[in-house]
Amino acid sequence: MLKQFVIKNINLVSIVVFLIFFALIMFIKPSIIFDTNGRPREFGIGYKNKTILPLWLTVIILAIASYFFIVCYINFDRFNY
Repeated sequence: MLKQFVIKNINLVSIVVFLIFFALIMFIKPSIIFDTNGRPREFGIGYKNKTILPLWLTVIILAIASYFFIVCYINFDRFNY
């Protein structure tokens, strides 16, 4: 029953998964993404206050990964290992 709901609402479920993980990142505030004041770091290398994993890149990767996770969940039975 859950799988049928996910199949019918792929976009909704992946948005909910994305929002949960995004809220978790915003709550934890990892130091690779945020500075000591809690503000997002700028993109760049070579300086102590810049990062190679800014918040905007994290959001893009997280959105793609959440959609990919839902598609893999739907098609998991088709994989024969």
